[in-house]
Amino acid sequence: MLPLFRQSNLSPWIAVQDGGQRHKPRRFQDRGYYDLTPPSEVPEPEAEPDNRSATTSTCSEGRLSSSLPPPEPLVAVIGVGYVGEHLARVFSKCLHVLGYDVSETRVKELRRSFEHCERARFTSSARDLAAATHFLVSVPTLLLPDKAINSSFLRSALTAVGKYARRGSVVVIESSVAVGMTRAFLGPLAREKALFAGMSPERVDPGRTEPAAQAIPKLVSGLDDVVPGSLEAIRALYSRVFDRVVAVSKPEVAELTKLYENCQRLLCIAFANEMADAARPHGIDPFEVCEAAATKPFGYMPLYPGLGVGGHCIPVNPHYLFANSDDFPLLRAATERMRHRPAAVAQRAVDRLLASGRQQARVLIVGMGFKRGQANLANSPSLDLARELVLSGLEVMWIDPMVQQEAVPQIQRLDMSTWDAGSLERRFELIVVAFRPPGLELGVLDELRGVEVEMWCA
Repeated sequence: MLPLFRQSNLSPWIAVQDGGQRHKPRRFQDRGYYDLTPPSEVPEPEAEPDNRSATTSTCSEGRLSSSLPPPEPLVAVIGVGYVGEHLARVFSKCLHVLGYDVSETRVKELRRSFEHCERARFTSSARDLAAATHFLVSVPTLLLPDKAINSSFLRSALTAVGKYARRGSVVVIESSVAVGMTRAFLGPLAREKALFAGMSPERVDPGRTEPAAQAIPKLVSGLDDVVPGSLEAIRALYSRVFDRVVAVSKPEVAELTKLYENCQRLLCIAFANEMADAARPHGIDPFEVCEAAATKPFGYMPLYPGLGVGGHCIPVNPHYLFANSDDFPLLRAATERMRHRPAAVAQRAVDRLLASGRQQARVLIVGMGFKRGQANLANSPSLDLARELVLSGLEVMWIDPMVQQEAVPQIQRLDMSTWDAGSLERRFELIVVAFRPPGLELGVLDELRGVEVEMWCA
């Protein structure tokens, strides 16, 4: 049997609550400045009086009815960031959806974005959750500076659910969590409030449009040993939206599956980076190697080298596995290599510039989001690279049509109107291309003379 977690490893999850650790703001020059990305938080519910009849009965030994409570369910999505918005769009195609986010600014954005969708509405008032019959929790589960799991947003979201969910409601954690966290956090609430509960890990790839969201197989699990009928109720909900619903035996399987998927990707990208580093001294284009290998119709997964990995999932998920296991030495090594990847690329660039007598070189970074087509800077390798180059004393600028100057106020953004060969030749000695930003024609780089161009994309 797979152990859930050791008691010593459970305590960090429980300790970080609404009154938990606060962190001092850090300066841009500090190397840890961008380790954390401000999430869309879910605070404790308001203290307003609850006029509904209190439901405090515990789950009986008998089996609760697992049919959908009313003819027309109302699905509440708690935490409407990137994943939550994705859920709202998918579910609102056939069900009524209520998106709850503490940020009124975010709520206004969503109302504009969904203005033509009659089935979706959004609120920043937790009281509105009282009307919901199903709850999908998609709040961030980030890391603290010491790489421990920050569970405060998840705990706050479940506190809100516990206050407003009615007996027989369905509660599903969509957020990525460590193995055992669904049972540890949601299990007691499900038993106390008689809620059908389980875990269904999100499978969202920012920027990908194919396959369609509803065509991606959806894993579901239920705490049937806590509240019988949970898996059936959850499967009934997701089957109304997704083409294929795959039920697994328990939440721990769903949790570990999600982490296995993302950590496998990190391992493969880390090896692709090592291959690229080994290829360059031989004058070999690593992307040509990748394309050649991709012609093999079996046993090879096409993944490409780059500056590193970004976002809230791939660079973070390994630490969810480390939270309750001393195994994974290979994954630990790859995670550390990926974390230091931007710094290693920066140091090699600095060494080359110094060796050629260009101590005061000016560097342009092309692509600033955490991946192509994304304005989000969460764990962006490009941002880490920029910081390392600045700390090395170089003059750095960046360009990305998706990212505005306000997002990176410490480093000047290159005006799009100056994206031409003449201007680039006059202003920069080195251009590092992280990816091909949409709306930016990279053919101009082929016209440059006297400027070193380092490409980290095919």
